[in-house]
Amino acid sequence: MILTQTVRDKIKKLTAIYMTDICAMRRKIHENPELSGEERQTATFMADTLRSFGIEVQENVAGSYAVIGTLRGKGPGPVIALRTDMDALSIAEQTGLPFASHAAGKMHACGHDGHMAILLGTARILSDMKHDFSGTVVFVCQPAEEKSPEGGAKAIVRSGILDGIDAIYGLHVWPTLPTGQIGVKPGPMMAASDHVRIIIRGKSSHAAMPHKGIDAIVAAGQFITAAQDIISRQINPLHPAVLTFGKITGGSRYNIVADEVELEGTCRTYQAEAQDCIEAQLGMLLQGLDLMYGTTSTLAYERGYAAVVNTASQAAFVADTVKECFGDSALAAIQEPAMTAEDFSGYLQAYPGAFYWLGATKPGSTVYPLHNSHFAVDEQCLPVGVELMTALVLKAVE
Repeated sequence: MILTQTVRDKIKKLTAIYMTDICAMRRKIHENPELSGEERQTATFMADTLRSFGIEVQENVAGSYAVIGTLRGKGPGPVIALRTDMDALSIAEQTGLPFASHAAGKMHACGHDGHMAILLGTARILSDMKHDFSGTVVFVCQPAEEKSPEGGAKAIVRSGILDGIDAIYGLHVWPTLPTGQIGVKPGPMMAASDHVRIIIRGKSSHAAMPHKGIDAIVAAGQFITAAQDIISRQINPLHPAVLTFGKITGGSRYNIVADEVELEGTCRTYQAEAQDCIEAQLGMLLQGLDLMYGTTSTLAYERGYAAVVNTASQAAFVADTVKECFGDSALAAIQEPAMTAEDFSGYLQAYPGAFYWLGATKPGSTVYPLHNSHFAVDEQCLPVGVELMTALVLKAVE
């Protein structure tokens, strides 16, 4: 379908009609957050709401709480998928909103409540317009996006339920962009996220007689320092990479030489070459450490989410749609990708499509980052998200 002025006006009119309902759905979801793998009530709400729009629904897809909705147009045509994530985070909410989380220690601090409301609003409008287009729309309600390194996308892709789709689109609310702005770029948008776990085993002894033992803490200190040389000296400087150890556990008492230290961290990259190099170099570094100190070390390097990478053509498709719907000024000048990760990458590895950022902070307001106890989407970003997602589908089924 060509996005004529008449079509754009119809999308905007329907969005305005349903805006109150869209906000109400977002608030209901926000009040009732569920963690990764626990989204039973959220999935039921999504399934029931999609059914109420006349959309076919499959529940408990891929052995999880995933929900798949299918809307058929007036005839055969392209199959376009839209995805939302559903899980919340283990964070105590401090927004002060009248519809704040009812679940202690849990909140939608990553904006997935906004994602779900946008998808439901889009589904409502496309259902109203199903006699205006040929093709099929698949609504993917995915659990466990926050459960890195496995995530919920991998199981859905493995299930094959999306095989045959022509494209899939997803978004993430983005607090550093003001409401009304949309960001998209070709190439990497978000980083690969790997989980690194290292155990360094030494030999305990009395602290006054360190020569009788093998100090795992001293060895771990040398390793942590040396590991950063991988980033500065082993990786192509044109390939960004981050290696952070966020947790270290070791020792039992102040006057005992520690016999074991465990390190946990994350590696973030955009290029597979850098990812492969870091994993290999960590293993070699531990071998050298063991020779130097007499320790016995193990490395568990778990590949998590791949980098989210948009092709040039798909990024241009989203950018052109943004400009058609909202004007050139709505397209943010995104120069750099983010080092945060998103398991939407799993879909883009299997199917064509694109991922974009939706501005979600009211201009002039304090910018709270994602995963912050004060973060909440500006509800004025919801109609922007609905209009764009609807337009992407209608353009893609042409």
